[in-house]
Amino acid sequence: MLGRIAGEAWIVDLLRRFDFDLDRVADGPPEAVHLPSGEPLEMIAGDASGGAFMLVGDDNGDDNGDDNGDGVARPVLYVGSEGEGGLIATDLRAALALVVGLPSVHDATSIPYGDDGGARLREWLARADEEIREDWPELDAERARLRQALDLPEADGLLEALHRLAADEDYRPVSDAGDRYEAMVDAPGA
Repeated sequence: MLGRIAGEAWIVDLLRRFDFDLDRVADGPPEAVHLPSGEPLEMIAGDASGGAFMLVGDDNGDDNGDDNGDGVARPVLYVGSEGEGGLIATDLRAALALVVGLPSVHDATSIPYGDDGGARLREWLARADEEIREDWPELDAERARLRQALDLPEADGLLEALHRLAADEDYRPVSDAGDRYEAMVDAPGA
């Protein structure tokens, strides 16, 4: 999928507008990080806040980089510039669905998924989308265009998984100085 994205300038440009900027890879993550397991991390994009989207695991030299060479998808980690981070998706397709389909990953993790089936979170995200549409009236059409081009699922169906994954301590980034990043979401029951 990464190879396909890089080969289509309009997709690269539109993903940049959705704050998934492949050119920010040259800047690197906010700081050097690793996972407690020692699995390798590969930055694939950055956002305007200085955060990094990183693939977990080794690509074993395949052509597209988003699987480990045997067809098994690589999870996607977010490393924020404010010391927050965690797993956001089990594969690049789901991560892109979140990036394209939500106001931002930050907005989607700022309110707990909750016992209400995510109703409060969805209301919050709908309000954030309305604010974005004031400056970007083509938002929904651009989302649909990217979903079709990249065969992305709807983000709404991924919200519960996002919160579950982001709470996974095994995928909490650790700085090279040994400082563990903050969770992007409150742990269930917290």
